Amino acid sequence: AFFWGQKPSGGYGVRVVGSVLNGPTLRVTLQLSSPAPGSLTTQALTSPFVVLEVNGQPTRVEFVDASGRVLASAGQ
Repeated sequence: AFFWGQKPSGGYGVRVVGSVLNGPTLRVTLQLSSPAPGSLTTQALTSPFVVLEVNGQPTRVEFVDASGRVLASAGQ
């Protein structure tokens, strides 16, 4: 699971772009989206997240953006 944290309005999102299992490490590429400046959004706190179910038993998971920057990781 990847939790992006609390955001001040609607319009934020998390989408899985792809994933690769390399040995014991599952590397998940995410696309994070934010509302455009000046756009109309829901005025409520939101908490974008994504939960994945995977086959196998990776011992490490890395969440990265499209440029390969690590957003979060967990495991051995």
